[in-house]
Amino acid sequence: MLYHPDKHRDPELKTQAEQLFNLVHEAYEVLSDPQARAIYDIYGKRGLDVEGWEVVERKRTPAEIREEYERLQKEREERRLQQRTNPKGTISVGIDATDLFDRYEEDYEDVVGGGVPHVEINKMHISQSIEAPLTSKDTAVLSGSLTTHNGNGGGTINLAAVFYATVGPLVFYLAIQQLVIRPYVRAQKEEDLEKQRESSASNIAKKKQEAEAAVLLMQESVRRIIEAEESRMGLIILNAWYGKFVTDNSRKHERAKVIDVTVPLQCLVKDSKLILTEAIKSGLPGFYDPCVGEEKSLKVLYQFRGVMHQVLSGDTEPLRIPKQSHRIDADT
Repeated sequence: MLYHPDKHRDPELKTQAEQLFNLVHEAYEVLSDPQARAIYDIYGKRGLDVEGWEVVERKRTPAEIREEYERLQKEREERRLQQRTNPKGTISVGIDATDLFDRYEEDYEDVVGGGVPHVEINKMHISQSIEAPLTSKDTAVLSGSLTTHNGNGGGTINLAAVFYATVGPLVFYLAIQQLVIRPYVRAQKEEDLEKQRESSASNIAKKKQEAEAAVLLMQESVRRIIEAEESRMGLIILNAWYGKFVTDNSRKHERAKVIDVTVPLQCLVKDSKLILTEAIKSGLPGFYDPCVGEEKSLKVLYQFRGVMHQVLSGDTEPLRIPKQSHRIDADT
């Protein structure tokens, strides 16, 4: 109803309302079709065009579509887990058993214990390797090995083999994990994040434009909501921000990236209550993502029954206001 073109007389607002109303209509067509909704739930909007329908048959039921997706997802996770915990080891032993098959009996007649053939271990090779995934395509392999030939002192050799071929690579792996792998993964994550921002720049610009248009269309409704709430000392959203907040002193060099969402939140107030589900908040009317790929929160300063309240909520956390625990102490 908020975006219905007939609700707006101003020509510019009417045009913006038509655009947003078309998006609502498109969403309704998808969500009212059980098969299309199942594809959308799994693959998103892109799946409706190509990807989802290539993976599953169109004649399958929504339950079968979700079951197939969960099966494929489970297989991918199992393969990834196997790759993460995939130690490999080999042990080879060389035995000289010549005396067992080619001996001269007369040479042992006068020797105590000479009747027992002499079998000797003359060489041994032990190796161990550990695979450490860096990315979905790159894997580091750490390995160690020990080889002996014509040696003696089997106990010492075994102990050395155990340490250098198993414990050694493990200690080396932990050191490499801290000094090489984690910095590499962190740098790779930053690079992927930058690519994600670049690829989604045009889409974010479009979402921002849609959000700003929605806020303009909300102004009249919000004015009426505020008047009704003020008349009964109800819920008034004084300020609201959404995005990345910098609260850690060690990250003061980073810049906060937030947008003002006071009007959109006030528009959602009904009967002095505001209830948000666990969904990502960038999808709310009048919202958009100000920092793609980064952790986001919602900070709200509001008044209820003449008392100031404040709350900071995670992006996917449910939120219900007003709450007694949000009250700001008068001495603060």
